[in-house]
Amino acid sequence: MSSFAAWGLTILGLAIVTTVAEMLLPQGKTRKVIRSVFATVTVFAIITPLPTLLKKGVDFDFSSDTVVTDSDYLEYVNDVREELLEKSVTEYLVGKGHTSGYKIKVVADGYTVKSVTVEFDKFGITENGEHINKSEIIKLIADFFDVGEEAVMSYG
Repeated sequence: MSSFAAWGLTILGLAIVTTVAEMLLPQGKTRKVIRSVFATVTVFAIITPLPTLLKKGVDFDFSSDTVVTDSDYLEYVNDVREELLEKSVTEYLVGKGHTSGYKIKVVADGYTVKSVTVEFDKFGITENGEHINKSEIIKLIADFFDVGEEAVMSYG
């Protein structure tokens, strides 16, 4: 942490401690004395690093080499985003009358859908069952994600 940031955090901490102390203290002379003590300490905290800061100059660089991304968390967020996309396209297909017979897997990179895999698990015409129109489902999925039909892979 740079010296400027540490100095600012010290002043902020003193302000918070002073505020809490004032709320807890009773009215009267004791309160005035303690307020004066806190004010004096705050002034010293502000003044003490000034000569050093003026000699060296102030470093406003708050970047650090120790900042790294948490790849596990980013992967988790991407997985949750993909699950939400899968649920939303499934709801869209149910709204269009395609209620069952498929499983959808979305592969996304951030907010961009890279590919969609549709697995038709109950493909064909069963007795008293509805026909699953694969090409219509593929077209609906491609339109939903605004990707070409070649980005929608199907199995089954």
